[in-house]
Amino acid sequence: MHGVTHYLKSTTALRSIGIAAFLCCSTAYAGAITPAMQQKVDAYKAKATTLATDPALIKAVKEANAKGAIPGMDNAKWEPIPETDPLAAEMVNNPAGKLLTQWMNADAKGLNKLVLTGKHGQRFAFTSKPASYMSKDKPHFSESFAGKIWQMKEAQPDPSTKIETVQITVPVKDGKEIIGVLLLSLTADNLMK
Repeated sequence: MHGVTHYLKSTTALRSIGIAAFLCCSTAYAGAITPAMQQKVDAYKAKATTLATDPALIKAVKEANAKGAIPGMDNAKWEPIPETDPLAAEMVNNPAGKLLTQWMNADAKGLNKLVLTGKHGQRFAFTSKPASYMSKDKPHFSESFAGKIWQMKEAQPDPSTKIETVQITVPVKDGKEIIGVLLLSLTADNLMK
């Protein structure tokens, strides 16, 4: 009987530790952006603003704007396209996609995805396929296309990578004219360190 009681006490203690660990970890990923995390997010906003002035990036956005969106492509048609599809692969492998990948690889712990969007709301370069193709009606696009730096209010799993992230966007300008939007997906785990 003593062994059973000891077993039940041990099991209850382990269960309590497990619940506490779950609550601890789920609180860290519950979405709240702490002041310490916000300091790191703000540093990334400054970095994103600098990246958005890269001449090669600006050239790519201007070219994408001249081409426009893919005729007939919308989010419903985009969603089932696999990342290995030539259409999506081209957006990773075009010059702007390669530049975004280079930037992401230089900060692999901090960045988990970068996406470049043209003035029509069309995604045309990225490091991994975003969940949507057109982002014109989304706050991250509309706010940055209006000249503001946007950020998520809380950490959330990225729709395509499933990595817990805080996304930010900044306008891409040609002189004073806003021509596109650059999105950086920041790895929440890195922001908490």
